[in-house]
Amino acid sequence: MYVGKPIRRIEDPRLITGRGTYVDDLELPGTLFVTFLRSQYPHAKIKVSQPKDGVFFLGDAINPKEDFPMANVEVTYVGQPIAAVVAKDRYDAYDRLEALDVDYERLPHVLDPQESLKNEVKVYTKNDSNIKLDYTWKSGNVDAALKTAEVIIEGTLSNQRVIANPLETRGAMAYFDGTRLNFWSSTQSAHYLRRNLTKFLGVDVHVVQPDVGGAFGSKIITHPEEFALAKIALLLRRPVKWIPTRSEEMQTAGHGRDKSLQFKAGFKRDGTLVALQGQLIGDLGAPYEEANGDELGNVKSSSRMIPGPYKFRDALIRGIAVNTNKTPTTSYRGAGRPEATYFIERIMNMAAMELNLDPIELRERNVSREMPYKNPFGITYDSGDFLESLKRARKYYEEMAAEASKIGGCVGVAMYVEISGFGPWETSRVFMKSDGRVYVFTGSGPHGQGDATAFAQIAADELEIPLENIEVKWGDTDLITDGIGTWGSRTVTVGGSAVKGACQELKKRLTEVGAKLLNSDVEEVDYKEGKVKNKKDGREVSLKDIASKAYELGYSLEVSYSYPVKQITSPYGVHIASIDLDKETGEVKINKYVAIDDVGNVINPLLAEGQIHGGVLQGLAQALSETALMNEQGQILNTSLSDYGFPKSKHAPRIQWISLGLAKSNSPTGTKGIGEAGAIAGTPAVMNGVEMCMRRKLLGMPVLPQTLLGGEG
Repeated sequence: MYVGKPIRRIEDPRLITGRGTYVDDLELPGTLFVTFLRSQYPHAKIKVSQPKDGVFFLGDAINPKEDFPMANVEVTYVGQPIAAVVAKDRYDAYDRLEALDVDYERLPHVLDPQESLKNEVKVYTKNDSNIKLDYTWKSGNVDAALKTAEVIIEGTLSNQRVIANPLETRGAMAYFDGTRLNFWSSTQSAHYLRRNLTKFLGVDVHVVQPDVGGAFGSKIITHPEEFALAKIALLLRRPVKWIPTRSEEMQTAGHGRDKSLQFKAGFKRDGTLVALQGQLIGDLGAPYEEANGDELGNVKSSSRMIPGPYKFRDALIRGIAVNTNKTPTTSYRGAGRPEATYFIERIMNMAAMELNLDPIELRERNVSREMPYKNPFGITYDSGDFLESLKRARKYYEEMAAEASKIGGCVGVAMYVEISGFGPWETSRVFMKSDGRVYVFTGSGPHGQGDATAFAQIAADELEIPLENIEVKWGDTDLITDGIGTWGSRTVTVGGSAVKGACQELKKRLTEVGAKLLNSDVEEVDYKEGKVKNKKDGREVSLKDIASKAYELGYSLEVSYSYPVKQITSPYGVHIASIDLDKETGEVKINKYVAIDDVGNVINPLLAEGQIHGGVLQGLAQALSETALMNEQGQILNTSLSDYGFPKSKHAPRIQWISLGLAKSNSPTGTKGIGEAGAIAGTPAVMNGVEMCMRRKLLGMPVLPQTLLGGEG
């Protein structure tokens, strides 16, 4: 009835008419504003002199004898909070920052992860080592296999540091009401934040996630300022709010990627990949455990996913995660899978150029033909047909190549497989009111994806009622007992399965109540089109009547349901970019982009295509313009919307999306996940196209005009 249809987002009327409520829209009587004094240096001993007048909090008041979340003695990155100022409004608060005096005893710092690996300069003097992870994943005998290779492709590929930078910065408001702490945050998971704050403070915490203006992974973790704000609210017993400036946001939050791969790949002359060896280094930035724990998972994912969809046995990747005196890195759209795809797809492109092979043909010779398939490092891809996706992509590739050749352009191809639908579980709470309206609460934390519409479609189909009779809510730890959150393309697959399960249980109860109202046995009735009918005599009862009598008959129409993940999912596809490179100016123009994806059952094609469009634009921006420019002191030099390198509307190509529908996941929704596919495949597809035009290896990003004209790689 609704699933599979391009229903317009039910969230939008409220948002586009200015009736959304974001953190900075919230105001309680007597709200004070908090801002943070931040370190000017990447590594130093500090001593802060607190003025006699005004309300200030040093690190010792927030986290005694510790340097995280706020520094007491030693700072380890530029922008690290070292003191908090509380004032009547944000303007007064920023003015009062000048009253704080800081003595810095500068310490040696290290920004280059290769240098940090030597452990000659400690990023944090209390740590024994800068290295947080050093693990080798291996399969077969790489050294022996490389000796059988007829062609060796080698080099070092860099996946540069970028900044997530959603339009709405981070932000939070907190108020202790005498019983518990109430906390409003622009977060990706109200429940995750509640667990962290409860552990930190030792008091009951109620978290609300208002409308969120984007996140892209940067709002998963609990940030230092959130911990500090919560403690300040507890100490002052007054409402307090924190909203960073744009430059603060870009310096201190949501840095992503920042990985490199030194590789050696062996091929037969027919294009068969026989062995892959590499060392992946992930720059964690400063040792903030909340962020490091998140990014360590991404380094592991990147290392283990490098084999991609290709079937070969002999592989070895040494994955290293190291701290530096830079802003901590966290998840950014794709969270490790874009880096893995970038590395293997760039290697495949270099091989196609070296061997003078058609890029589709090269991939056809190497993809796994069996499903499920376990890659060399133990990750299982659940379902699909890699070879068929390439065969269907060939038509578009050949058409685009013919068009591009007429204007001297080139075509880039990238194949990807990712893992998503992560657990361990997700929750839903569904109940029907006496008027027959259904309310769906989810433990997920959507922040712009349109998941409320998808959940409503799932619920409407299960309960066989009109979509307008369903209301979806999320982001309040009082409304549903627990939850995980929104990231990793998991929300519709895992959260949607929880909604589906809850609705099935509610439907069962409605059927039982309906049978009693009809003086019938359950076996004698059918639930159909939102009514319960007697199969023999046709008597029926409406949901409104059922809802009004259910509690009287001893039935609760409120269902809480938890869906445990049994197997992660593996979306995959082929993306193709038509590139026009002006050899005189170095300007790259993307004329057309085709995304061919197999993402399982598509609940709402309109939402799915929107995710592809947004992800692709982020992917091509990383290839062509985005990078966090940093000086030798660890300061970000491009901390504004105008100079960072965001893509403009004129940079957006024509994007055609094809949903293959070859396979489904084993989840109740049959979905695989689509939120990150465009960002995963977009970067290598564009880079491969530019490389084809240049006819030489391009090892770094972004490929700016001066890079291309200057002959740099």
